[in-house]
Amino acid sequence: MAGYIKKIFFVLLVIFLFSSLTKNLLGYQEKIRFYNDFRQELEKEKKTNLTLKTQVMKISDPHELEKTIRNKLNLTQPGEQTIILPEPSPTPAITTPTPLPNWQLWWQVFTR
Repeated sequence: MAGYIKKIFFVLLVIFLFSSLTKNLLGYQEKIRFYNDFRQELEKEKKTNLTLKTQVMKISDPHELEKTIRNKLNLTQPGEQTIILPEPSPTPAITTPTPLPNWQLWWQVFTR
C-alpha cells in the first residue's frame, strides 16, 4: 500500500512539474515576442530621430535658411539677375494614319 501511495505522489509531482514547465515556456515565448517587437520599434524610432535631427541641422544652416527664404519670397541679391523659365508646353502628339491593307494599295496601283 505504501508503494502505491508513493507512485501516486510521484505521478502527481510529475504532472505538477510538467504543467509548471509548460506555463513557463509559454510565458518565455511571449516575453521573447515582446522583446523583439520592442526592439524593432526602438530601431524605427532611432531612424526617425536621426531623420529629424538631420532636418533640424539642415534648417538651422544659415546658407540653407537664406536659400529657402530667397526661393519662397523671390528675392535677389544686388548684382544678381532673375531668370524666369516658362513652363514647358506639351508637345502635340503626331498621329500617323493607319496604313491601307495591301489589296487596296494594289487596287490603287492598277486603277490609277
